[in-house]
Amino acid sequence: MTPRRYLITGGTGGIGDMCAEHLSAEGHRVWVTGTRKESVDAAVRRGAAVGASVCDVADDGAVTRAFDEAAAGLGGLDGVFINAGIDGEGISAERLDPDTFRRVLDVNVVGALRCAQAAYGTLTRPGAIVINASVNALRPEPHFADYNSSKAAVAALASSLAVDWSASGLCVTCICPGYFRTAMTAQYLDDPEVSAELLARIPAGRFGHPTDIGATVSFLLSNRAPFLTGAAIPIAGASNV
Repeated sequence: MTPRRYLITGGTGGIGDMCAEHLSAEGHRVWVTGTRKESVDAAVRRGAAVGASVCDVADDGAVTRAFDEAAAGLGGLDGVFINAGIDGEGISAERLDPDTFRRVLDVNVVGALRCAQAAYGTLTRPGAIVINASVNALRPEPHFADYNSSKAAVAALASSLAVDWSASGLCVTCICPGYFRTAMTAQYLDDPEVSAELLARIPAGRFGHPTDIGATVSFLLSNRAPFLTGAAIPIAGASNV
C-alpha cells in the first residue's frame, strides 16, 4: 500500500484516535488536531500521528492554521477525516438550552463546513473527504434532539458537498457510526443496565471495535472507490434499520 498523507480533526481521542492509530499502523502519515496542546503532543508521542495542531473547529483562524501546518508538515494532503464534534445535553427537548444548542451546531455543523472548505483549498486531486456524522443522523435517539439535529445536518452537508465538488476531483462521503467505546459513550457502555438495553437494539449483538471504523475510514480515504462519493455509510451493526 502506498503511504498517503492524512489530516484528522478531533484526532486525539475517541473515534478520531482509533482511526489515527489504524492509519498510522498501515504506514500512512497522519496529522491530527485537538483542542489542547497536551492531547496533541501525547498523540505524537505515542505514535498515532507524525504531527499535530491545536485547533478549535469553531475558530476560523485556527482551522486555517491547522490545515496550513498539516500541508506543510506532510508535504501536501491526500485525504481529510472531519471528525471533531461534541455531544448534546442528553435531556428531553423541552428542556434544551438554546445557547447550548447553538454551540453544538457551531462545532458539529459549521465546524465541519469550515474544515471542508479548508480541505477543498488544500487537498491534492484526486482527493478524499470523509465526514463523521452518526447513526443518530439516520434514526434519532431519545433525549438528544440537539445532537441528532447536528448529525443529520452533517450528513446533508456531506451529500451537498459531494454534489458541488465531485467534478473537481474530490470524493466526499460520510460515515454514521453506532456505539463505539469512547470517552463520550463510556458512561452508557459501563452501566450494565444501559449497556444491555443498547445491545438489544444492535442486531450484530456487540458494540463497535476500533478496527471496524479504522478499516472503513482507511478505505474511504484511499479514494479507491471514488464513485461512492455522496454516500452515507452506517457502521452500526444494523442498528440503523
